[in-house]
Amino acid sequence: MFGTYEKFNLVRCAFARHASNTYIQEDYYKHGLLRLGNNWAGDSVNTTDFLFDMKLTIGGTPVKYTYFADEVSLTMRAGGAKSTGGAESTGGALVDIALTDRSHFRIRGINAGLRLELRSASGNGAAACRGICALPDGSGWEGEFGRFGKLFFKAITGNYSVTSVFDDEKNAYSLVRIDFLPDVTTGVFEAAIHDYRDKRLAHGVYEDFDALVASNRADFAAFSEIYNEPAPGYEELARYARWVVWSHRTKAIGAFKQPTILFQNSWTSVAAPWQQSYNAMPMLSDPMEAWRLICLFFLYQDERTGRVPGMMTYTSPAMSGMQPAFQGFALDYLFRKVGDDFISPEDAELMYPKMAAWANYWTAYHNAGFGDDVIALSSPHESGWDDSSLFQDGFPTVDPCAIAFQILLMEAVARLAKKSSSYNDKQDEWMLRAKKLLDTLIAEYWDGEKFTAKVNGKPVDSLSLANFQPIILGKRLPQNIIDKIAEKLTVEGQWLTDIGLASESMLSRRATFGISFVCGRVVGPQNMILTVGLQAAGKQKEADMIARRYCDHSGREGIILGYAPYNIYKASGKTADQQIPPIGTDGWPWSAWSANCILTMTTGIIGK
Repeated sequence: MFGTYEKFNLVRCAFARHASNTYIQEDYYKHGLLRLGNNWAGDSVNTTDFLFDMKLTIGGTPVKYTYFADEVSLTMRAGGAKSTGGAESTGGALVDIALTDRSHFRIRGINAGLRLELRSASGNGAAACRGICALPDGSGWEGEFGRFGKLFFKAITGNYSVTSVFDDEKNAYSLVRIDFLPDVTTGVFEAAIHDYRDKRLAHGVYEDFDALVASNRADFAAFSEIYNEPAPGYEELARYARWVVWSHRTKAIGAFKQPTILFQNSWTSVAAPWQQSYNAMPMLSDPMEAWRLICLFFLYQDERTGRVPGMMTYTSPAMSGMQPAFQGFALDYLFRKVGDDFISPEDAELMYPKMAAWANYWTAYHNAGFGDDVIALSSPHESGWDDSSLFQDGFPTVDPCAIAFQILLMEAVARLAKKSSSYNDKQDEWMLRAKKLLDTLIAEYWDGEKFTAKVNGKPVDSLSLANFQPIILGKRLPQNIIDKIAEKLTVEGQWLTDIGLASESMLSRRATFGISFVCGRVVGPQNMILTVGLQAAGKQKEADMIARRYCDHSGREGIILGYAPYNIYKASGKTADQQIPPIGTDGWPWSAWSANCILTMTTGIIGK
């Protein structure tokens, strides 16, 4: 999958595993150098103090190496030879690494050693280390790394040495280095490194390395079964996407009460409620798991206001910060694909008051003040269009996108009321509110060509793709609106590009492909949302065409969030801004967010 000689390497994507906090990534500035870190603190790989250089050694001396990683293990091989990968690799000088879901990972070396040397990405050297020492029982060495947790280094077979230097003047470590070395007789070593935050749990006998790799492979295969098969021609891309989601899935640990899917492993290691709903949508073969993810962040709901938190990490409690109410949209997609039998009456009874409070939070705390359920936004993040031209006239903004999400959320609440035992009488009330809001959206925010945001009653003159996002309402919209949106989205060179829909019209002078997220780039979430909407509205041909363009490009370039569609700005003819990597925003790293969008399009939108 990933490697020195493979189509994709680990510069943009981190090697990781379900339920492991450890990741391995290739250094952007020193290609060929792998670096090991963890995502406990949520720091980005380009700024974190917790990174170890990984060096393959022969006779204790670092040598050049290549690497190969498949879904479940990573192989470093001495010299420039192609790494064929996997623990089954034999001969030569190599080191195999396999992560586990049990807070440790395993290393095996054949005719080679492995050196781990702490080197901060922010220039602080080994300062992340707060202390490192041999344990009294002789079982290994333990390092304390503050908010990054602890590591326990153990040689199972072979030898190891630990070198540390403490700078008294700086009151910090200047060197922390661990060398695992092969046995002089067998040429082999095996080691384990435990990654934990408080106290290491007794492990007992370590599993056979090859058995561990096989177990990892079986775990990934079992996870993959929650997705339908992709459309023909997208098997390889779907495999990559499934692996990305699997490798970003946590266990119930730290602040996470249940398994949660992270946004990224080595950049923005956070989880968010809207993002769990994205991940839920393609899980059509296991709608119960999809439903669990959609409900997950209601475990942290503010009981007073009904607000669902914006995001959280392993070590931080649920934080504020708003994103759109995506749950109704995700459920609407699942209902169309698999029905609603996955929601039991007991689930409906539990979740109705929670989702009703969430819907009422928006109409109470974001009300536009018109005496109805129209909502207004005070931040672009509340719409999901973070830097869109939709908000060029300031705030508060009445955004048709947010209204469309609210309508679908209200209908989902109505469905829960119907399936519950205690809230049946609330169904009609919610459906009436949803219908009234839909009528207002059409009557007051459709201008004959597009939906239009308003500030102080004045339409915003924007060429954002967001103007068409209410297509997610599908056949609830009049046919003339559906036809017009489909027409607009399929005109070449405006929003439609060779690689999918651009987030800002190519005719707009505001379009930028630099560090912006949704003001020009062709972005995964928006392409998924718009194609889901087109399909719901009966425009399968158009949805299929757009989804194929986006997914085809992802197959060529990797599963990142956004791409520049052209090298020039068509509105001005000027050379397009070049993004300066590495940065942790939009286009640069692979992410579970882009992967789940690809899975939705390849399994549910593109025709089979």
